[in-house]
Amino acid sequence: YDPAFLPNNIYSGVPSWLNLPVLEKESELSSMDAVVTGVPWEGGCTIGGYSSCTEGPKAIRSVSIRYTGYLPDFDLDAFDYLKVGDFGDVACRNGDYPLTFEAIRERIGQIEDAHALSEIAKRHPKRVGVLHIDAHLDNYSIFGDDEYSRCSPFYQLYNDPNMDSTKIVHIGIRGPRNHKEEFANAKKYGATVILAREIKENGWKESLRKA
Repeated sequence: YDPAFLPNNIYSGVPSWLNLPVLEKESELSSMDAVVTGVPWEGGCTIGGYSSCTEGPKAIRSVSIRYTGYLPDFDLDAFDYLKVGDFGDVACRNGDYPLTFEAIRERIGQIEDAHALSEIAKRHPKRVGVLHIDAHLDNYSIFGDDEYSRCSPFYQLYNDPNMDSTKIVHIGIRGPRNHKEEFANAKKYGATVILAREIKENGWKESLRKA
């Protein structure tokens, strides 16, 4: 808590992640060490109606506004070492895969061109790793007739020619809203699965080491 810390926007306007500078021009990216951008996208909803997943980036920004970069465990402020900005959200249209995916590629390409992002699979084949923190594996081969549903993104990554599926780790998997096929897919493609039960039994440090 810092009594001198006064966020610019909480109840009005558009809050940025951790109250960091909002980057409105592509030319501002080159001066950043790292950039945050949101993708308010869910794809086809698998429960038959509206879901609030697309509001995730907005919710994360709203709660983050009360925090700073200071980490008491290490007695340092991350932003003393890193210059970070919030580049806003990608333009998404739920259900419109071509428009949304092209917008994502364009936004990430802009960040990569400015050297504000370390690795992108298309430009650095087989080098990108993914730490997927979730209760669900989300690696169905297809859900109904929708191969891009929210149940299937990691199946797409497993089969992406620029990805090495053995560098994908699913962390915290738990609960009955998983399916046998998903575990079979993870095993088939060599992805690592760390169950929530394993984290409790082995401890978070060992689980991070494994990841």
